[in-house]
Amino acid sequence: MVMVDRGTTRSRADAAMAARVEDALKIVEADGIHPALEYMEEAGVPRDIALRVLCAPNFHRHGDERRRGPR
Repeated sequence: MVMVDRGTTRSRADAAMAARVEDALKIVEADGIHPALEYMEEAGVPRDIALRVLCAPNFHRHGDERRRGPR
């Protein structure tokens, strides 16, 4: 039986990006979309993800709705 590494680096990167997105959503509430987009760009969030999150609130995930496993 071969053990496969499930990519812990990837899951850490995903968790870090999710945290940056959550921070950006707080910035939106306080300062608006433009400062939040700038923050996300500086934090390394891909532009397509940043725009989806900031411009389409119906795509926002809420803490209890997050995916628990891999896609």
